[in-house]
Amino acid sequence: MEINRQIIHPLIFVAFFVTITGSVAGAAAAPEVNMELVGHFGGTTDAVDVAGNYAYVGQGQDFLILDITNPSSPVLVSKIMTEGFVRDIKVSRNYAYVADDDNGLVIVDISNPSSPTLKGSYNIPGYTYCITVSGNYAYVADNDGLVIVDISNPSDPILKGRYAGPTGDVAVYGNYAYVADWGNGLMIVDISNPSSPVLKGSYDTAGDIYGVSISGNYAYVADGDTGLVIVDISNPSSPTLKGNYNTAGIACDVSVLGNYAYVADNDNGLVIVDISDPSSPVLKGNGSTTGYAHGIEVSGNYAYVANSNTGLVIVDISNPSSPTLKGSCDTIVRAKSIAVSGNYAYIADWDNGLVIVDISNPSSPFLKGSCDTPRSAQGVAVSGNYAYVADDDGLVIVDISNPSFPILNKSYNTGGWAQGITVSGNYAYVIDMANGIFIVDISNPSSPILEGMYDTSPIIIENYDYTGSIWSVSVSGNYAYVADEGNGLLIVDISNPSSPILKGSYDTAGLAYDVAVSGNYAYVADSKNGLAIIDISNPSSPILVGNYNTSGYAECVSISGNYAYVAVDDSLVVVDISNPSSPILKGLYAGSAGDIAVSGNYVYASEGVNGLVILKANPESAFTVADFSSNITSGYAPLSIQFNDHSQNATSWNWDFGDGYNSTNQNPIHTYSSAGTYTVNLTVINENRTASKVAKIFVLNTSSSTEENSSGSEETGGDGVILTKDTGAPTKERKITPGFEIVYWVVSLLVAFWIKGSNKK
Repeated sequence: MEINRQIIHPLIFVAFFVTITGSVAGAAAAPEVNMELVGHFGGTTDAVDVAGNYAYVGQGQDFLILDITNPSSPVLVSKIMTEGFVRDIKVSRNYAYVADDDNGLVIVDISNPSSPTLKGSYNIPGYTYCITVSGNYAYVADNDGLVIVDISNPSDPILKGRYAGPTGDVAVYGNYAYVADWGNGLMIVDISNPSSPVLKGSYDTAGDIYGVSISGNYAYVADGDTGLVIVDISNPSSPTLKGNYNTAGIACDVSVLGNYAYVADNDNGLVIVDISDPSSPVLKGNGSTTGYAHGIEVSGNYAYVANSNTGLVIVDISNPSSPTLKGSCDTIVRAKSIAVSGNYAYIADWDNGLVIVDISNPSSPFLKGSCDTPRSAQGVAVSGNYAYVADDDGLVIVDISNPSFPILNKSYNTGGWAQGITVSGNYAYVIDMANGIFIVDISNPSSPILEGMYDTSPIIIENYDYTGSIWSVSVSGNYAYVADEGNGLLIVDISNPSSPILKGSYDTAGLAYDVAVSGNYAYVADSKNGLAIIDISNPSSPILVGNYNTSGYAECVSISGNYAYVAVDDSLVVVDISNPSSPILKGLYAGSAGDIAVSGNYVYASEGVNGLVILKANPESAFTVADFSSNITSGYAPLSIQFNDHSQNATSWNWDFGDGYNSTNQNPIHTYSSAGTYTVNLTVINENRTASKVAKIFVLNTSSSTEENSSGSEETGGDGVILTKDTGAPTKERKITPGFEIVYWVVSLLVAFWIKGSNKK
């Protein structure tokens, strides 16, 4: 037999490689950054239902329970966060059934309103929009059709049937489900056999149908820009138009009580229509809801309106001819920017101006105060007793010395489109997309004065649409660092605020949307190229030193310690920047963010229509990793071994040596007195996290135990294990490297074959 040397050499290398990789496979990975959702406040209000003295409201991803005993002053009783976005709510007996967007059907036990609990859920593929409940079934409209779920056991809901096709609002009356199918009109589905629903009839309305309510022989349809449509459903197989009333807005939802239909008419507020004669409905009353009315529920003398941009609004309808605003529950709706100072988060809310949220308990944030700004709040910065807001057409200064009652102090009109702001010393640096950087002297907040301006000369495409605009500014020392959409990073010398001049620039080759500065580096969120790390130690000649491709559109960045928090599409990415030339991914949270502020172990993200999201991020103890080594892994009994802990983020240790002995020391010494193969298990703990690692110890028999035992003496350790004290005399033992025996025999065998083959020649 002849073995070619060209085969032997690679095989020897493979055997060696197996040994090496086997040794390093047990090495612990670097700790990741784990982000946990701990708090949430605000978001658009899309859903409301009323039962007794409580209103059940969907606000972003929060399910709220409000005490409405006094409609003039609704009080938050409790809330729970859902995983999705609360789109619709229907209350039946002790349970609230929630259409939770991409999280499917969620069932909440509300028997104790002050302490609601998750009872059960059913994951529906796609997006759930609307829901109603009848008997033992929940009827859920998702983007693929009507889903019927058996809820007789709320802890374990199960699929009963499905009808593919219509999507939208749903109402059940008798044996039929009436589904608002947007562009296709009203669909009537026979649900007498819930396992096999079938289409019974349909009526195509002229508009886009958003909501439906049933009363008697009529379906009342909120038909978008054609208003209220009344359909005769006495013959479900052949529904016919009975009457209609064209509202002035966009009819989004409808609720019927007695002789009146109450329509949530978007920016036209609440419209009350007399339907005593269904063939000729007439306007009875109309009232402003101070926002965009999207959902409605009527109970007694009150209409409860889900205003998507202002929260819950309660309207007194005791006199249908003259409905009046009774109460409201303010919130954050479209959070554009965020600043954190002390126990408060300051939110620039597109719809509601400056909103102040108490975050002293991050898991339970609540509204502290608000101040509506003249236009649309885009950016915010806080310094001392003032909040500085970029409010679309300029700078607005708000006195926040009393966070419960912030007061509009003064404003300065930049004449363009103010989007971003930062404050340093006595100056506010306002980013105006249409004009450039405005440097405003705020030494007297009651009388802001323009000090200087740097024109970035954006290209105007048409009114209020620009290319090459600036989006963000960060100030450090004598320089302002600007994210310029068309030109990358601009460095502006502001040592003379009245005459700022360009010092240097670096083109990030994409679209620069945000910038943060820490030390000698500027971190730029570039929508096309991810995170760009630029050395700015020489402002005249900035140099790219590192880049992390976020595989998505990077829009915002915040720096804290060795980490960069980057908003990318629908996720928040955490990048380790301890080595700026080689940034690496450390964590990821699925959730969009328009702006990010980091304070301590918490990340505060403005999630647009989902309001404020609070995450806990602890890079120092994100994950607990168990790891250890020993000075030897085999030898003759009695065998004394030093175990060395290499775990990460551990606060306590529990060693199981496999022979009945344990230790809680971090680096114990243990002596095995008899031969055998032992499994050592180290379990480490940090807060509520645990991790474990195991390893084998081989103890061999010896015929000369007396001689070997003379090399050491035993004593009992304080934790009950036998510890061996070294007396200085060497112990006779055979050190074995894991995998060495395999390599040794494979190599020996291959060499033997090669020699045998050579001898035959």
